[in-house]
Amino acid sequence: MATRLLVCPPGHYDVRYAINPWMNSHVGDATPDAVRQWERLIELLGCVGDVELVEVEQHAQTPDLVFTANAALIMGNLAVLSSFRHAERRREQAIYRAALARAGFATTFLRQTYFEGAGDALFDRVRPLLYAGYGWRTERGATLQLQEIVGCRVLPLLLVDERFYHLDTALCPLSSGHVLAYMEAFSPHAQTLLRRAVEPGYLIEVSVDDALRFACNSVEVGTDAVVMHDCSRRLRERLHDAGYRVFCTELSEFHKAGGSAKCLTLRLDDGPAVGMAAATA
Repeated sequence: MATRLLVCPPGHYDVRYAINPWMNSHVGDATPDAVRQWERLIELLGCVGDVELVEVEQHAQTPDLVFTANAALIMGNLAVLSSFRHAERRREQAIYRAALARAGFATTFLRQTYFEGAGDALFDRVRPLLYAGYGWRTERGATLQLQEIVGCRVLPLLLVDERFYHLDTALCPLSSGHVLAYMEAFSPHAQTLLRRAVEPGYLIEVSVDDALRFACNSVEVGTDAVVMHDCSRRLRERLHDAGYRVFCTELSEFHKAGGSAKCLTLRLDDGPAVGMAAATA
């Protein structure tokens, strides 16, 4: 089955404001190389697996629309839309809502809380579990509301390092039950929760060097192809030993805004896993 992804061409991508530490020194620095890097990412995704792309049209007043992971949390045919914390991104909400409706999704919002979609909410690939980051963008109240609607356990994880302002910059669940995580991005209690939720041998703790290369902000295609900007030889070998193929492509232009491969995609065939069979067989 094809991996279905929502993407947005970067025709109007730019760093026009600073709402995370990555942006602080890069306002006005984006170059036309962003288009080339995005096109190579899309080409690579299609080469390593079966991918179906759904495109959102870029708009001149929404330079961050290219980061489609923040559009919504997808659960079957339901899209729980983002309610952005920063005013600079709120124009995106109506655009994403229309695009997802055209793609066949029913849409809804959480009530009176900030929530930034699959940037801060990630389903485990085999465990009936939703990892829910909060602190910098998404509010704690959003994780409580998600518990009411997702049909599985929600694991609330407090993010404490502002460089890793969204959960998907510090954590990446993979299809065979492994989870990439930069543990220092989380509070001590959240680290304990992660170690309890993910069995020994399945939690792959990445170094700060790999985290700053956005190794946790990876896209998985199919059941074994992991696409990212870059990582160390040690992490590549660890993933290979776990049964994954690693593919790297330059995405430095998007790092200026604090995003990488995962931020540039939204998985449209998402939802709670049914159990641990894949991880425990």
